[in-house]
Amino acid sequence: MAELIEQLPEDDWVDQDLLTRDLAGGLLDEEIAAERDRLARLDRGEAGDDILMTRADMERRLAAMIAVRDRVRTPEDL
Repeated sequence: MAELIEQLPEDDWVDQDLLTRDLAGGLLDEEIAAERDRLARLDRGEAGDDILMTRADMERRLAAMIAVRDRVRTPEDL
């Protein structure tokens, strides 16, 4: 016989676990700055353990992050 499990009326997540638009935008800002720094170092001929992609892939990644950040900052419903 299956044991009945009492269902609580509260949600099973907390607000602190949610990624807000502000937080997402801030995290993207940080990663965009880091990617720009990697590209600048690549231009100067400097190597680094954090440079793992080709320049073209890095530029595509940077453009994609900027586009997502811009959408996060200016949602269509405003």
